[in-house]
Amino acid sequence: MVTTDVQKSDPAENPAPLGARSAQGLPIVVVGNGPVGMRVVRELRRRLPEARIIVYGDEPYRPYDRVQLSSWLAGDLHWSSLLEAPEGADLEGVEQRMGYRVCRIDPIQKVVVDTTGGVQPYSRLVLATGSRAHVPNIPGIHLPGVYTFRNLNDATALLARRARSHHTVVMGGGLLGLEAARGMLQMGTKVTVIDHADRLMASQLDEQGSAYLQYELTRQGIGILLGSGASRISGTERLTGLVLRDGTELLCDTLIVAAGIRPNVELAKDARLAFRRGIVVDDSMRTSDPDIYAVGECAEHRERIYGLVAPGLEQASVAAAHIGGTQGQYQGSIAASRLKVVGTPVFSMGPVGIDARRHYGQTYTYREPAKGIYRKILVHRHRLVGALGVGEWPETTRLQGFIARRGWVLPWHRMRFRRTGMLWPEGESSGVAAWPANAVVCQCTGATRGGICAARDAGAGSVTAISEATGAGSVCGSCQPLVQELIGDARAEPLAQAGTLTWAGLLALVVGLLFVLLPPIPYADSVQTPWSIDQLWRDGLLKQVTGYSVLGAFAIGLLMSLRKRAPGFLSIGSYDLWRLMHLVLGLLVLFGLVLHTGLRLGQGLNAMLAGSFVAMLIVGGVAAVFLGQQHRLEAATARRARTAAVWTHILLFWPVPALLGWHVLKVYWF
Repeated sequence: MVTTDVQKSDPAENPAPLGARSAQGLPIVVVGNGPVGMRVVRELRRRLPEARIIVYGDEPYRPYDRVQLSSWLAGDLHWSSLLEAPEGADLEGVEQRMGYRVCRIDPIQKVVVDTTGGVQPYSRLVLATGSRAHVPNIPGIHLPGVYTFRNLNDATALLARRARSHHTVVMGGGLLGLEAARGMLQMGTKVTVIDHADRLMASQLDEQGSAYLQYELTRQGIGILLGSGASRISGTERLTGLVLRDGTELLCDTLIVAAGIRPNVELAKDARLAFRRGIVVDDSMRTSDPDIYAVGECAEHRERIYGLVAPGLEQASVAAAHIGGTQGQYQGSIAASRLKVVGTPVFSMGPVGIDARRHYGQTYTYREPAKGIYRKILVHRHRLVGALGVGEWPETTRLQGFIARRGWVLPWHRMRFRRTGMLWPEGESSGVAAWPANAVVCQCTGATRGGICAARDAGAGSVTAISEATGAGSVCGSCQPLVQELIGDARAEPLAQAGTLTWAGLLALVVGLLFVLLPPIPYADSVQTPWSIDQLWRDGLLKQVTGYSVLGAFAIGLLMSLRKRAPGFLSIGSYDLWRLMHLVLGLLVLFGLVLHTGLRLGQGLNAMLAGSFVAMLIVGGVAAVFLGQQHRLEAATARRARTAAVWTHILLFWPVPALLGWHVLKVYWF
């Protein structure tokens, strides 16, 4: 439902740069001191160090890490680790009003009113009011013994309750419900999770992924009942059980409701701001009032509400950037979950959960039941658009970036995934340095990997300097770890004999190209000439000498290539020396071919043999050039180019033995 249409505010109508308004003593007010609200505060402090900032929090605590509440409840985390003390210096000069609930906004007078009656004017207002637990309207839901799990008060109450609970039922098989179940699984407490859906974590997992996760949870002692919603709660003075829709009664003394969330939109609704399920915002995170912003779980952007922290942090930084005068835009987030559910790693990104469209793309799966590993990728028009995994998956960081830019999935990627569960070879660079030069690193400003690397090579040696040069990381900041990785991407070290390798490779390349491009060496005009070069390919004996010389050099070069691929084989001498000798033998093979053929490729299988030889040696020369010059290239670029050239060189080798054997047999047979 929308009570007010979104007002499309023209940037020209924006109140101009906040400096003038701050000079009048009007502060920026942030309502909500959760992770998203505090990200707004810190970004504002960084961008507008002179601005006055006031943040309201309705809980009487310092800002804490709500994401870690389940870990604290389970005993994995100390209370002090929940607090955001490590970043406290960023809040110097910020007025924090903890335990003050804002109850009304007056957009006309530009003031907020709290429950104590205090009236606070603002220059800009940011709503980070988050969401509350959805409590279904079923009989008995308000009995003692029924809890929610959203904030520190809830976690504290559950911590006290855990010691006295014999059987705890969690209503909701999503992430929050499973984390609550893990927190209560202590001191011999029996825990059961129920959900009306047909799977656990329905938004993130498919049926098979849910089955793998369910097995792990059951193994740890958590009971699971799926497709079983609650119809009413038993008890008079307090909770005694739960009656399911099929009539089954589940006896319990504690019920945790984790059945979804509802955005807190009441402040916006009373202030007559546009809202649907959440507070409607534009790409700058502004509401229908251009002086009021909304971020996090209370905000609805392009008809979507994100129930994850990461999108909220991106929104917070975009809002702070816009307030500070930077015209960044929030384009939405690809929902990605990388987390541990009751100790089991779960990764999910893209349309792979219960809302996935049927017949959208093609799926590939990999399973290792003994290790509890299940992986699935979704490919649409040869591009990776989604992935999910239960159990360890070393590629999740790379997958996240790959899906974000809809990277190509080629046939060998799919074959490798089906065979090993990995899209890329083990040990291959998985960082942002391996991305293509035109891949977008900063979604807010459009800065590419190539542009950032160019700025780095021009002398920008810090995230701040890169930001000033390219804009990357200047808006939401979510790409700053990627920028930092690129800054630290050193160039490859020069190889020993790099210069010799380069020149030898260039020589092989030139000779190989000349072999193809130059016309054949002509035969002598007269048979009366005492000796001419054409006798090399006319005289049978000389023909055998040059032919076997080529064969011998080729065989020795092939043996030398085993120096790297067969550990312990031909271990005399350094690998660098053997690599150079391998290249020199390749050159000798080329010169031998000139003497053996007179630059004539021949016909049929002879032409295929000569062509394979020359192509293999040309590509080998290219590989040598990349090896010799790798220290002048970005490490990722050098690695990709070298790998492509070397593997092409190897692939071109395979037809040569068969063609060579046929060529020798034909000569002696006829």
